[in-house]
Amino acid sequence: MAAPDKDFYVAIELGSSKISAIAGRKKDGTMQVLAYAEEKTKACILRGVVYNIDKTYQCINTVLSKLESTLKTKISRVYVGLAGQSVRSYRCVIRRNMLTQSMITSDVIEEICNESKEIPFTDCEVLDNFVQEFVIDQNVVADPVGVMGTNIDGEYLDIIGKVSLREKVRTVFANTGVKIVEELISPLELANNVLTDAEKRSGCALVDLGADTTTLLIYKNNIVRYLVTLPLGMNNVNKDLATIQIDDAEAEEVKLKYADWEALKKMDGTEEPQTYTSSDGRKLDVTQIQTIIYARVREIVDNVNHHIEKSNYNDKLLAGVILTGGGSNMKSIDKAFLENSKIEKCRIARTITQPVVKTSNATGFVTDNAMSATLVSLLMAGTQPCGGEDFDRGDIFATAKQEEERQAQLAAQAAKQEAEMADAVAFDEVKASIREEYQKVQKMMEQLKNYGSDKQVRKAAQDLTNTALDVLGENYKKTSEALEGKDKFKQSLKEGSDLAAMLRKSVEQLVGAVNQANKENSLWGRVKRTLEEVVND
Repeated sequence: MAAPDKDFYVAIELGSSKISAIAGRKKDGTMQVLAYAEEKTKACILRGVVYNIDKTYQCINTVLSKLESTLKTKISRVYVGLAGQSVRSYRCVIRRNMLTQSMITSDVIEEICNESKEIPFTDCEVLDNFVQEFVIDQNVVADPVGVMGTNIDGEYLDIIGKVSLREKVRTVFANTGVKIVEELISPLELANNVLTDAEKRSGCALVDLGADTTTLLIYKNNIVRYLVTLPLGMNNVNKDLATIQIDDAEAEEVKLKYADWEALKKMDGTEEPQTYTSSDGRKLDVTQIQTIIYARVREIVDNVNHHIEKSNYNDKLLAGVILTGGGSNMKSIDKAFLENSKIEKCRIARTITQPVVKTSNATGFVTDNAMSATLVSLLMAGTQPCGGEDFDRGDIFATAKQEEERQAQLAAQAAKQEAEMADAVAFDEVKASIREEYQKVQKMMEQLKNYGSDKQVRKAAQDLTNTALDVLGENYKKTSEALEGKDKFKQSLKEGSDLAAMLRKSVEQLVGAVNQANKENSLWGRVKRTLEEVVND
């Protein structure tokens, strides 16, 4: 029997409605889909984000087992897409003053770029970073290296997401024993495969209409300009239909039947009454169903349009709007965007720009479908083969050992998170102590200003200058070092550092004020003040 071919790529998409996995091989410029599997994720993925680690692990383990059974080879590594409600863009400007006319070097540009990536965000981290433009002495410069100037501004677009987004994904895959080759930002990979170069250059808005979220990505001059993930998706229509007692399973069928923008917008109350008979025999007013669908779809469209305007690129998108995702299958959905915005062009991207074919083993996979565009785009990004050892996943002893190791990893992860939380609480207590000392110093400054002639006030102020900085001693150093190097605590560490600097400065000011008060209230100071008063009189 010939040995299995391990030269294939594997990608996994953690979607709000399902976790899907795909294996493929690149051959002669075409992606051959070798295997496909999916599992519903109602109980573990919320708005594109893992919220139940154990159930997500079980779903991923299931889809990996299905792929391995088809491929007859174990999977050792995968490409994973990152997406979800917290993924968005943030514009920042980093400034440098060269002091004198100097030549801008690549080192200077690299420093500016690194600084833009190091901006601390509360509970978020930078996932990717894109240059927008450089301004040297008020002149926009495409390539600043080698240009002479005194001041340089580098404008960047940071793609950020919650720290927990990536942490949870890594935890889940650590439990499976399968390594992650790369965590890819799903909307960016999707754009690479459904947008043309001309669209990116001319300016366009890619709208991915998902189950629980809608993602907007804007390009202009081949550069990513804006990204936002809205917590609204086509599943919201199903939830709205539940208000008239249509269950989830039937709601999807009803939505597909009556979700037609052209028909929805024509409702004016003069239509002949129609009824829909539910599975339990109830008669429902079709107009009521259509009104519910129309309201939610209009809300999604209006939210997308609001963010297109917020991006300040609404009048620069010459290539218009490109729709994709499962929601783009709604009848005449493109008309909804054309009629409710200033955009003049709209197309639906149901296929990617690269040729894709499937083999007979890839059952369940549909090539020309907008719902699979993101998954295939993640697969297209593959550069490292993902095949492992020959298939032996059915070994009961190996499975038991793997489960034992998984439980140990879960326990270790829980202990680590508990320890990190304890460190964070300890550092918060130190910060509270610093704030308290700072407030004491500020209050003492005020007392010294009003009652500096009182010897006891000066003595109390002097004593405070000797003890106020004790909170920045060993405990501050120990608790801050415990959080050092962990992205999710960047903001907390910065707050602590800023508070420490404020306290040091205020103590320094108090020392100066005490010295001045002592000087003014010394014997010579009082004599000098009396003489000044006599002269003034």
